[in-house]
Amino acid sequence: MLPPRGDVEPSVWRWFEQLAQDARFGARTLRKNPAFTAATVLTLALATGATTAIFSIVHGVLLQPLPFDDPDRLVQVFGRTWAQDHDGIPDPIVGPVGPPELEQFERQTVSFDGFAGYEVTTQHLTGGAEPERLTAVMSDRTLFSLLRAHAVEGRVFNAGDPLEVAVISESLWERRFDRQPLGSNATITLDGRPFALIGVMSERFQFPYRAASLMAGSLPEARTDVWVPMPPLRGGDGALRRGRVNVVARLKPSASIVQSASELAVIAGRVEQEHPEFQRRIGVRIAPLADVIVGPVRRSLWMLLAAVGLVLVAACANVANLLLARMSVRTQEVATRAALGAGALRLVRQFLAESLLLSLAGGLVGAAFARWSVPVLVASASGRIPRAHEIALDWRAFAFLLALCLVTAVLFGLAPAVAAARVDIQSVTKEGGRSTRSGAFGRLRDALVILEVALAFVLATGAVLIMREIIRLEHVPSGMETRNALSVHITPRTSAGTYYAIEERVRQVPGVHAAGFTQLTPLQNWGWEATFTINNRPSENPLTAGLRYVTPGYFEALGIPIVRGRALTNQDTEPAPRVILVNEAFARRFFPGSDAVGQELNRGTIVGVVGDVRQVSLDRDAEPELYYPAAQNVTMASDIGMSLIVRTEQRPERAIAAIRTAIRDVDPRLAVFNMKTMDEVVSDSMWQLNLYRWLIGVFAALTLVLAAIGLYGVVSFGAASRLREFAVRLALGSGTHRLLRLVVMRGILLAGGGLVAGIATVLALTPWAHNVSPALAVDPASYLLVAGILVVIALCASMIPAIRATRIDPATALRHD
Repeated sequence: MLPPRGDVEPSVWRWFEQLAQDARFGARTLRKNPAFTAATVLTLALATGATTAIFSIVHGVLLQPLPFDDPDRLVQVFGRTWAQDHDGIPDPIVGPVGPPELEQFERQTVSFDGFAGYEVTTQHLTGGAEPERLTAVMSDRTLFSLLRAHAVEGRVFNAGDPLEVAVISESLWERRFDRQPLGSNATITLDGRPFALIGVMSERFQFPYRAASLMAGSLPEARTDVWVPMPPLRGGDGALRRGRVNVVARLKPSASIVQSASELAVIAGRVEQEHPEFQRRIGVRIAPLADVIVGPVRRSLWMLLAAVGLVLVAACANVANLLLARMSVRTQEVATRAALGAGALRLVRQFLAESLLLSLAGGLVGAAFARWSVPVLVASASGRIPRAHEIALDWRAFAFLLALCLVTAVLFGLAPAVAAARVDIQSVTKEGGRSTRSGAFGRLRDALVILEVALAFVLATGAVLIMREIIRLEHVPSGMETRNALSVHITPRTSAGTYYAIEERVRQVPGVHAAGFTQLTPLQNWGWEATFTINNRPSENPLTAGLRYVTPGYFEALGIPIVRGRALTNQDTEPAPRVILVNEAFARRFFPGSDAVGQELNRGTIVGVVGDVRQVSLDRDAEPELYYPAAQNVTMASDIGMSLIVRTEQRPERAIAAIRTAIRDVDPRLAVFNMKTMDEVVSDSMWQLNLYRWLIGVFAALTLVLAAIGLYGVVSFGAASRLREFAVRLALGSGTHRLLRLVVMRGILLAGGGLVAGIATVLALTPWAHNVSPALAVDPASYLLVAGILVVIALCASMIPAIRATRIDPATALRHD
């Protein structure tokens, strides 16, 4: 709507009036060309919508401040301790902080407003139909005040609260308490102990982020359910508590991270001298809390935004090419307007107005696309990307989209606008309105197509490299047979006899071939390191290997072969001599050239060697491992529990109900959860590559289509501008195959220029991309595959105008000319 005439100066009013005229004229022009308008709007919608969706993720995860008061002052404090690697060489390890340091940090520092220790654990909620395993955080009572977080119902911890109080999440409040107001008698039973329920935290509050990922067997999408107070650093007898805790702290406004780290390092040095009975400490490290939370995904998300930015650039280049091609049929219109007095600035403004209309229309459709795609992306990455629940298509995303529309309108609209301003009126009038191909703008169109091909090569190469890595990992021998195998997690810890009884009961379920327990499921959880010594082989430093507790049926359930010696049996119980199994990696490293079976360790006698299993990820070789019979080692941590692996004759999903019933028949107090087929476990271990494959694959496909359209448009326009030349050639007896070669070679040359530029770009980006993901490494075979695809696309895009050129009638073409 124009402003009231009386409120503005006459010159300003005329400017608004002319702008409105340009917009109305542009809208009429676009309506007269529905095919062109629809193609352009769709191209821009896909590019701007995808860019906005990825920006929403980047903003929600990386750019948006943490939802705490003054979050820039929050830091994570790490302790550094000596640990022995496999070669016996001491390495500094960054991890939690010991109670002695934390106590002295709280007493002596001047750079901090406070500290709060916390541990991620589990609690089991009883009182319902079945026990429910909750992700729990035990923390100092200062945690919520340090974070300056408040409850949406009730209150948070106070310094004088007893240990038997609890704060729960809003989702648990709704799920188990139907959002009923908390009264003075509200209680919750955790691990058989009653806790006074004092508060509920908002669903937006999350601390620590990705808490469930720190717990073995947790669902990846799970979040913290309950917070309970941690016992004080010193017990009633005045002794310091053993163990180590995670520590979050708040810096004072005047303190810097470097200054604070130096202060803590000095204090840690004093603690080392005062407490020689604790493991030796060599210092501390401080990192901003935001960096700790999003650091693992920062590069990957920026890479995705860069990839979708390439799609946007390719779309702008494509639309600019379409607009320049359209200028060939609008030169008469432009000449007429210029002859009637329209100046160069007015013509530029007219074409920019049309570009802006196209861009805004594309943005509106793109907003709908982003609104649909953001929830899909968040659901795909939920539990894998920190702060995923904070991702939203809010006003910032729409402001970004609006800015994107304005920028893209200028990017793809400037070239045709300048072309319109440079139209030679006399030449157009002399040639009867027939367009001529401007050399300068012809070269610009060629450059835009080369740019599109180069971008398509970059994205397609990335997609092919990721696909190649996924295929490679899918064919990497994992050391286990995942087909028809099911993983079931069970907590809390119970007796070894109960585990063996469950194993036997589940084996009796119809269709079950084998069943066995392991404490840590391969590819799903991390491992424990165990120190050991080899009898009659002195060593200055203790040796280390992975440690796993299993029941006898575990190896058969996962198809892990017994390479030498024997398997575990039900007779390997507590009164029997201690026995262990080791994997082949263990035998190769510690007993090269000799048989490991029969060797004596301080932890037991090796009675068998089993096949290697890739425990951490498919792209990491198996490490040395020790397998203990669960009946001889019942000291497993209570918050981890055990995983039951079941092998069935057919699809394991069909036996889930019967397996759950069999477990509850043995012990109804156990929580049964996180049921997944082992094929799903393997797929989940590659979630990041799968997500990139899907996203970059879509981006690559879109840029390939844009490159094909651009090649077709340029080659078709070039062939149309040379119709008279082709007619003369045909009239003089030139064969059609020569014309075919002339037209097709133009497309091949443009594609070749794009390939050269694309290969150079990929080679320049390879070091950076390799740091993001080792899968994005130099691979000549992938380059050749993508180059071949682009050459085929160039041939197909060039053949259509080439065949059309060979079918012209020379007499008709020359007579028309």
